[in-house]
Order: sequence, then C-alpha cells, then structure tokens
Amino acid sequence: MTAVASKGGNLEALADQVITTRERVVVEQDGRPSVVMMAASELDGLEYSIDLLSEPKVVRRIIEGEAALQSGNLLMGQDLSVLDPNGRFVLRAVTGGVNQAAGSLRGDRWMLVASEPSAKALDALAFHVADAVRHFIFGPLLDDPIGLGVELQGFLARRLATKVETALVVYRLDSVRRAVRLVEILNFGGVVGGHDARRW
Repeated sequence: MTAVASKGGNLEALADQVITTRERVVVEQDGRPSVVMMAASELDGLEYSIDLLSEPKVVRRIIEGEAALQSGNLLMGQDLSVLDPNGRFVLRAVTGGVNQAAGSLRGDRWMLVASEPSAKALDALAFHVADAVRHFIFGPLLDDPIGLGVELQGFLARRLATKVETALVVYRLDSVRRAVRLVEILNFGGVVGGHDARRW
C-alpha cells in the first residue's frame, strides 16, 4: 500500500494509480491512516468473497464444481448443447460440433468447459434467470471473461464471478488453452456483495 497525505493530493492521479497498479492507497489525516482507496472491482471481489465464504454449503458447491472439472465430469464441445436444450444460444454445426450463436465465429472468443454440477444448477433456475444466464455464458462471457468478472479473494482466489439476474456465475480461466471453465452457478435470490438477504 502507498501512504499519502490527505491535503494537496491529486485525487484523479491517485485514482489512476490505483486502477493502473491495483495497489491500495492509504490516505492519512493528522499522520494516521483514515481512508483506503482501492479499485471498485477489488472491493466487489472482497464483498463477494466474504458473502460466499460465510455460507459453508456454497463453498462446498464451488469445491464440488472444481472437483468435477478436475475429474473429467464436465461438458465440452458437442456436449455443451445440454446447457441450452432449446438451442437458442448454441447451434449444432453440420459437422456435429457446437458453435456459439450470433456472430461468435470470431477467432478471439474463449472456449467453454462446464462442470456437470453447473449444468444441474442452471436447470434448477427460474426460466427467465436461466435464459439470461445462458445468454451470458454463450455470449458476453466468451467474448470478455476477464473484463466481466470480479476476482474472488482468499480461499476462492483464482476464480471470477459475475452476477446475472439473481444468479452468480463462478468460473476459472485457463489462459493456456484460452478456455473459460464454468465451475458453478449459484442462485442467490438476494444481493451478493451487498450484505443483505443471502438465500443460497
């Protein structure tokens, strides 16, 4: 962390520093730390992590999703059509492979691998929420998984999460294979990161 005096500091320059370096800046008043400046996405990640870690069954579901991915209990390629049974967001190619819909044949998209538990969780969501999650997974997530996700902290580090309607999509990135590894989809029904009404 970088400490700065509160008077005479250029707030815009400090904000740029925090965003660029991802370091926290401590603002001092009368020689004592009084305020910490951090990137909003880092604060979101801390709040998400606190909420998730305070629910043991949620942590267990994330661990089970990770274990499924590691053990090969996963969906990839043609099997991804299970995530979209009506074929609204995934189209079967003539060759039998799976292509994402709507202009997704660009070479800069990420590949998707999903755990079996995430597929079951998707099926358990209310229709409109599941529809929004499917659209997100096969659309924006594969275009920009880094920019859309909030990095989780502590025990959940190296995972990202994104809110979609009342669901939280938890995933990990495999940058070598350029793959999004969908770990779990949690139905929270309240607000994650807002410290109110947690219903997992």
